[in-house]
Amino acid sequence: MSRQKTGPGRSLMAIERRRKIHDLALRHGSVSVSDLAALLGVAQNTVRADLDALQREGKVRRSHGGAVLNGSGGPTPPYAQMRATHLEEKSWIGAAAARLLPSSGCVFINAGSTTLQLAAAITGEQQISVTTNSPELALLVSCLPTVTVDLLGGRMIRESQETDGTLSGDAIDSLFWDVVFYGMTALDEQHGITSASHAPAMLDRRILAHARKVVGLCDSSKLGLYANARVGPVELLDVLVTDINARPQHLRMLREHGVEVVLASRDGVHSELETPGPGRP
Repeated sequence: MSRQKTGPGRSLMAIERRRKIHDLALRHGSVSVSDLAALLGVAQNTVRADLDALQREGKVRRSHGGAVLNGSGGPTPPYAQMRATHLEEKSWIGAAAARLLPSSGCVFINAGSTTLQLAAAITGEQQISVTTNSPELALLVSCLPTVTVDLLGGRMIRESQETDGTLSGDAIDSLFWDVVFYGMTALDEQHGITSASHAPAMLDRRILAHARKVVGLCDSSKLGLYANARVGPVELLDVLVTDINARPQHLRMLREHGVEVVLASRDGVHSELETPGPGRP
């Protein structure tokens, strides 16, 4: 009887397999052992071992016959883990959102892995004032000579690497922004816009209430999911920038709620009416 291969080659195969499983869970909210085994061409016991490993990493929760995504109502993975997922799509979204920056005025950009890509796409051609609750984003944007930066004070939230704004309460109440660029944890029709926990959700509600225009940013894997704390209804968004893998039913839901959709890809920006790409109906 031949022995299974061990060593680096097999480990890399397992890592890639688990990445694909996690991507499928992000897209569909749940996965089944039998479907994954057929799709990946491996034994069901191998899939069960992969799901056990993903559960230990906090990415999924095991269920009978498969697993469900933690983000569909469970704990949100740490920021350090989330910032590395769907990085290419987030870079597309950041570049597309940068085209919506005003030439002058005041904007708010919240903390997040997708909004960090927006910050990286700012060229310095705009004469803008940026307020943020992300120390990382503030450091990045402060290097641009045409941009002034205000950082909201407060306690650092370790999981998301942002301040909770508690030391900037009076300032938040007296400030208004031309555009708020809002990176979202999750979005679905029933629960609306949701955040990882109560403190960020409270700050988000206050920020969005002081925006003349709200531009939401999220990759398509976050559509149709919800997190732990509600921020508000879908109608809080004026525009959503996502990637071309967004499913048609999610685009339809956004349109029905009066949200303009910008679809980003490697090649640039697409109209919502164009073919959304490889997303499944």
